[in-house]
Amino acid sequence: MKYGVVVCPKCGMAKGVETVKKTTICQCGREIHLSRMKLKYPTDSPQELARTVADVNAALRGGKPVPSEKRLRKKDSYTIISERAKIIKDPLERMQIIASELTTLKSEFTLDDLRRVAAMIGKDSAEDMLARLQEHNLVYQVGEGTYKTV
Repeated sequence: MKYGVVVCPKCGMAKGVETVKKTTICQCGREIHLSRMKLKYPTDSPQELARTVADVNAALRGGKPVPSEKRLRKKDSYTIISERAKIIKDPLERMQIIASELTTLKSEFTLDDLRRVAAMIGKDSAEDMLARLQEHNLVYQVGEGTYKTV
């Protein structure tokens, strides 16, 4: 996030700031140390920042309700694994990374876990991945339908 909104403790006005800066000067003349302030409404877009500052200032002055802050959703583990695996070009290495990440995540993984990640990547089917991993002795079957990396 490059930008965010802070509210001046002196005059109570909202101000758009760049997150890489350490301080900013409010229109009332007060120097605001950003490390001491709570940064609200993070965004990458300067246009969105301008709209948000206008909305917050209008709300603070009694014009309308304060807009709700966007909450960043935490990514689930399968999404994180698929994002890491997507960038790997070599199919066997990609499959090995997926299997090792699933083993780290759950200690043992199933074909359904592999299907969830494979569906997000969209390159190989889970059954083909599992067969190839077993063929190269990179995973082994721990129990009925559960696998681990070597």
